[in-house]
Amino acid sequence: MNTRDLEYFEALTKIKNFSQVAAEFGVTQPTITMALKRLETHFGIQLIDRDQSHARITVTPAGEKLAGHVQVITAELTAAEAELARARSGKIRFGLPPIIGNYYFPTLAPALMQAGLIDQLQTVEDGSQNLLADLRGGHLDGALLGSTGPLNAPALKVQPLRRVPFTLVVSPDHPLAIKKQLSFAELAAEPFVTLAEGFVHTKAFEWFTHNAGIQPSVVYRTQDVALLKHMVQAKVGVALLAQIAVQPADHLVTIPLTDPGQPTFDIALVTSRTLQHTPATDQLAQLLLEEGEQ
Repeated sequence: MNTRDLEYFEALTKIKNFSQVAAEFGVTQPTITMALKRLETHFGIQLIDRDQSHARITVTPAGEKLAGHVQVITAELTAAEAELARARSGKIRFGLPPIIGNYYFPTLAPALMQAGLIDQLQTVEDGSQNLLADLRGGHLDGALLGSTGPLNAPALKVQPLRRVPFTLVVSPDHPLAIKKQLSFAELAAEPFVTLAEGFVHTKAFEWFTHNAGIQPSVVYRTQDVALLKHMVQAKVGVALLAQIAVQPADHLVTIPLTDPGQPTFDIALVTSRTLQHTPATDQLAQLLLEEGEQ
């Protein structure tokens, strides 16, 4: 059995036409037919039911089961090829969500530079959910990911680094700026500016609104954290942000939220369990873990 036969079979179960599958791969139709025959001989069962009179095919129950396994096999092979290609390049492909990349990672940069690792990093910026999918697909060596509470990713290696609270953010001259703390229920009448879907903050915002039993107006959504903070400064609305995302230079006021059991913004180093270990990847992981404990 070879992997190409499996690729032909997977395409055949989706397209259900021998000639179209052959055209897609740039081979002859007998090539697809022989590949299927080899698989059926290997497994000793019919995988495709051919209706010659109507030129149609049907995937048998056995074929459906094999197709499910083939999807997993091909995904794993793709991930392995990507990981090995990065190992040959010597670069560490590393994911950073915007908030972690802009406000947490820079605190680690001096140590990374001193260790000679900065030049070996090829960073990818995206939301935590998208980066998590890239890790599972083998497109990244690792990532610093944010989550609401401990990250649950059974197929990946998760090493917690830091936990910070979410906080309400307002402009200095906003009427709420004098408050020492607030419950989220007190914000029912406040307009909010929020981060777009795909950010951990979206889940946190949903938790607070559901727990407080309110549905405040969201007047603006953005993927740009800096723009969101400018909107808060302009009093377009208030915002919910992880505490590390607000710096003194932003000239914004953060107000603790008193809601019991509220989620936290957890930062973790996440890597594939099948990661090709090198001295550089091991050194990077060790340094990030040490810095995270400080």
